[in-house]
Amino acid sequence: MEALTRQMVQPAPYDYQKIQRIRERIKEVFGRESIMNDELLLKRYNITPDGDLIMIVR
Repeated sequence: MEALTRQMVQPAPYDYQKIQRIRERIKEVFGRESIMNDELLLKRYNITPDGDLIMIVR
């Protein structure tokens, strides 16, 4: 039971390729590099398979 709980608590691994694509697209769109950490970047932005940048506004 304890091993199962540890597996459920572990965070999902980052998709570093997706993060890199988002950073590249932000630089293209806004003309400057993003200084956000990876976790915040993934909360605020997403990228479509076509390469379109999606900004998540809450």
